[in-house]
Amino acid sequence: MTVQTSAQAGRSALRKGLIAWAFLTVALCAIGYLLSGEAGVWGALLASVLAGSFFAITAAVAALTANLELQYLGFAVLGSWLLKIVVLLVALFWLRSQDFYDRPIFFVTLLLETVVLLILEAVLVTRAPVPYVEVDR
Repeated sequence: MTVQTSAQAGRSALRKGLIAWAFLTVALCAIGYLLSGEAGVWGALLASVLAGSFFAITAAVAALTANLELQYLGFAVLGSWLLKIVVLLVALFWLRSQDFYDRPIFFVTLLLETVVLLILEAVLVTRAPVPYVEVDR
């Protein structure tokens, strides 16, 4: 077994998460099309982009700050979380006046992808083979 650094584990989690997100997006867009036609695809696609980008931002921030002290990682993740909340509110504010997408499919897709990606993220992080002590080189 090869031992990964924290940064390598973060990049691996990001890569696996994005692959899972892509498959989930395709499946949910197909289901959206079957249930509601083109509006269902748009609803699933918009929700998928929001959920996937939020996962990617969190994983990327964690991977980029993995070699920093723990307090800086916390600041970076909190800052990215606040940014994501603002982006979500702006997106929802803009989308509420639009009618080209199916709202129930948007909601279900956003909820489902968020839960699946959070569970995946937790599993990947807890199972990452990261040593307790990292040697400086």
